[in-house]
Amino acid sequence: MADRTGVVAGALLPGMPHLLAKEPAPSWAALAAATRDVGERLRRLDPDVVLLLSTQWFTVLGHQFQCDPNPRGEHVDENWYAYDYGLLSYDLHVDVPFTQRWAGRVAADGMQARQTRYDGFPIDAGTIVTSNLLDPDHRLRWAQVSCNLYADAQTLADVGRAGAAAAREAGLRAAVVVVSGLSSGLIQQWIEPDRDRISDARHDQWNTRVLDLLVAGDTDGALAVREDFARQAQADSQFRALAFAAGAGATEGPAHLHAYGPIWGTGGAVLSWNLP
Repeated sequence: MADRTGVVAGALLPGMPHLLAKEPAPSWAALAAATRDVGERLRRLDPDVVLLLSTQWFTVLGHQFQCDPNPRGEHVDENWYAYDYGLLSYDLHVDVPFTQRWAGRVAADGMQARQTRYDGFPIDAGTIVTSNLLDPDHRLRWAQVSCNLYADAQTLADVGRAGAAAAREAGLRAAVVVVSGLSSGLIQQWIEPDRDRISDARHDQWNTRVLDLLVAGDTDGALAVREDFARQAQADSQFRALAFAAGAGATEGPAHLHAYGPIWGTGGAVLSWNLP
């Protein structure tokens, strides 16, 4: 493993700010603890760079790449600002030369790629939550691409594949982190956190079906039912994040399911591949 370049590990994580609540629901606490565990494993792996896609950083014109070397500040969440998890601090360290290499390869493959850098860029909640839980000491170096709302799953797979190729060309060991929920049926009213649940039993069944496929190592099977999952359980961003991770080669072998549970009615899971 130490001598291998390119993508060597992957993770799929939820990115809702509830995971940072001071008084979380049991499922939120379990998902946060599982994400911290993945972070410890990821830091032990010590990758040169982490390729990141969050479904909450979405664009409509092609694929944007974050090229600010150190985005930092505070984010007020547009949905949960009234709660203790509604104000989020962030401090990211971006590998700009690698990100530029990745963006260049995406452009060379015929896709729209734009490098983004300006003060006060609106970092999304999924990126902030994930980076705070995975990397509390800000040791990891990130390379982030946006989630194009109009890109099909194959296009996102191609963007992930380009990132893996860029890592190999640069002689870097890379991990892939995708930030995505499962079912996205939010409970449309105030609830006490300890009463959280998956909003629809059919969503829970679909979440479990997809997770079972991934734990069995059948990523192709999970991708084959992805569109049905999106229709039947309102899968977050049509679960295209899995296609991105698979395209990058981050989902080889069985997934390790660290935790699964509700986040205000939606489905959240912490999965990893090939982490020590």
